[in-house]
Amino acid sequence: MPDTVSDTGPVLHLDEIGHLTVLTTAAPIVLPDLVLAELEARGLGRARFQEAGVALTVSPVPSFEWREILRNIAPQIQPADAQVFALVRASRFQALALTDDLALRKLLEGHGTQVAGSVGILVRAYTAKGISRAELEAAIESLFNDSSLHLSRAFRVYLKELLGDLP
Repeated sequence: MPDTVSDTGPVLHLDEIGHLTVLTTAAPIVLPDLVLAELEARGLGRARFQEAGVALTVSPVPSFEWREILRNIAPQIQPADAQVFALVRASRFQALALTDDLALRKLLEGHGTQVAGSVGILVRAYTAKGISRAELEAAIESLFNDSSLHLSRAFRVYLKELLGDLP
């Protein structure tokens, strides 16, 4: 299985709701060095991943590479997201990308990459029987109410339909 490359969002949001352990369903996780720096600035370092049982690798991306992406491919994304793009591109777009950022999601999906956000990781954990239906529903509710993730009302309605379709 190709690596999973994550930006800051899903890691931060899942930690905010006490569900960092669901990342084990997508592990091992590769973080670009700028993503790790953003997480560490929020008090979420390597030790937190270790406590959650999530295998983690940090991969530096040379500044010339991510700056070229910002200049020539995707000026609308942030430097850490450009590093995510660089690592996924190095996998020939075969790596699973974790992001809650819509601009990065669209960019990666445009290259055929499979992308999952915080909600997708929770659903993945549920289908892998890592969490129960009640835990899934409570975690998604917590994403709306207790995390820094911004989700629209329309997305909330969509999620209720999606949850209704899950076994």
